[in-house]
Amino acid sequence: MILVSAILIGYFYNQLPDKLPIYFNWPSKDKNGFGEKDLLWTSPIICGIIGIAIFKLNQYPWIFNYPTDLKPEDAEINYRIATKMLRIINLIIGFTCFVLTLFSILAAQDKLNGLDRFLFPTLPILLFAPIIYYLIKTYRVNKKLKAD
Repeated sequence: MILVSAILIGYFYNQLPDKLPIYFNWPSKDKNGFGEKDLLWTSPIICGIIGIAIFKLNQYPWIFNYPTDLKPEDAEINYRIATKMLRIINLIIGFTCFVLTLFSILAAQDKLNGLDRFLFPTLPILLFAPIIYYLIKTYRVNKKLKAD
């Protein structure tokens, strides 16, 4: 999705005005929320770096912090839960990058029609819901493993 965001920017770049709404916080954004169209590239770059870092981190689940002390026999299931959570979070980061890019392009072309009012409040929920879900799941799995 991050690559699609970059392709989208490249496709529409020459059609965009020099100043357009930027939906992420950046120091060169003016007080009205507008920035140079070159700022659109920061979203895929930053999200790409975060995505690669999470992908790399996901290869070493034994270095994560877990809510309980892991016994060797319980480690595999906890590792699976943690790596799945990071894959979901990585997908959400890619989706967020795509949405920020798409909405900036649509707003620059006056085609947004209020979509941002609905979707932007849900992005933090999308990011934190899997974390909460997987923490609860880990807690329940470990509680069940201790009971056995």
